[in-house]
Amino acid sequence: MTDPATVLGRLGGRRGLIDGGVPPLLFAVANAGAAALGHADRALASAVILAGASALALGTLRRVQGASLAGVLRGLLMTVIAAAFALWTGRARDFFLPGMYVDAVWAMGLALSALIGNPFVGHVYAALFPAGGAWRDDPRLRRVLAAATWGLSGTYALRVGVQAALYRADEPALLALVKLALGWPLSAVVVVLTLRAVRSAHRAGAAGRERATVARQ
Repeated sequence: MTDPATVLGRLGGRRGLIDGGVPPLLFAVANAGAAALGHADRALASAVILAGASALALGTLRRVQGASLAGVLRGLLMTVIAAAFALWTGRARDFFLPGMYVDAVWAMGLALSALIGNPFVGHVYAALFPAGGAWRDDPRLRRVLAAATWGLSGTYALRVGVQAALYRADEPALLALVKLALGWPLSAVVVVLTLRAVRSAHRAGAAGRERATVARQ
């Protein structure tokens, strides 16, 4: 069984935390800083420029480090869309609105996959581990992966709920912090707990097969 650090690395690791958290955080800092210095009329534009520049710099760095072009472009596109929302409405909080929509779609999609008995985490498991596609034949493992899918759906729902409250309160700085805190770190907790549960299911399955073998002898 692959260790948690390896799986987290495959799913983005610290890069995911930095790439997803830095542009929104710099956006919030620039917006609040410009307003505090008496440049409220230029705060939003300054924030958008800084967030865009940081996303471009990180994307360029990741590409040099060998990251896929699709992944780099996806990150840049999300920042561009977020900036466009904020500039269109003239409200800094709307920078975070596209991300909230995406999280809501993930929460509903993950829940639906678990409801219909085809949990999304099962497919991730099959892609990450040798012979992982056999999870459908193991009842214990199916239950674990379904529970993990529900847990991941819950993390997205929690993220949306907290951000929605801060959005209504017009707190872009807190939105940036929550996006960072409830993003990759919370997902990492779900991954680690899932791997522990999968190991337990594997051990229980192996013990059950050993007892059945002994009983047949």
